[in-house]
Amino acid sequence: MTDESTTDEAGTERAACLKAAYAVKNPDDNRALYAKWAATYEEFLDENRYIYALQVAEIFAERSPARTGAVLDAGCGTGRVGLELSRLGISPVDGIDISPEMLARARTMSGPDGTPSYRRLTEADLTGSIDLETGSYSGLVSSGVFTHGHVGPDALSELLRVVRSGSAGVIGVNTALFESNGYKERFERYEAEGVIEDLEVQLRQVYEDIDADNPNHLAHIVAFTVA
Repeated sequence: MTDESTTDEAGTERAACLKAAYAVKNPDDNRALYAKWAATYEEFLDENRYIYALQVAEIFAERSPARTGAVLDAGCGTGRVGLELSRLGISPVDGIDISPEMLARARTMSGPDGTPSYRRLTEADLTGSIDLETGSYSGLVSSGVFTHGHVGPDALSELLRVVRSGSAGVIGVNTALFESNGYKERFERYEAEGVIEDLEVQLRQVYEDIDADNPNHLAHIVAFTVA
């Protein structure tokens, strides 16, 4: 039987951590928050039975069965998506993130055979231009980046720039913001303009146990092909 007090404490802690993350207003706020949180972030995910990254990785594997190049994990954090991709046999994967402390944790991630989950990890701010060549990746994934805070739908254009034509993309967006912050409209416009095709949106849980009435516990996972 689950101890209700323990469950309540876990829920309260999760709410407090997420409140701090959702309060981020600019890149400097982001760096400061995750410099403090990086050391315990993976434990936070495990304790809250986080399944978001796994679902992003699985959908990407379904959409991109044949890969001829590297996959970019945008806003990779401590590397949970890269870990799940390596468990699915997907490599190489490069990660970019604004927090050097989170990237340090991502460097410890490895697949079943002990090979590092990431080939390369680079510090980058997704709200500006990314120092990567146009069309240099054959896949794109992102989990937990497009949520409350300073990164908005304008960042999508730069990410799409670095992915070559015909490649799969899977990007998660916080459900509370999917329509109100313009993500739904942006993806649909990109499809209408021929920037992407085969657009599919799935509503998924972020954690195994959720408050179904809380849109912050849900994500719209957007899958597409770069046209």
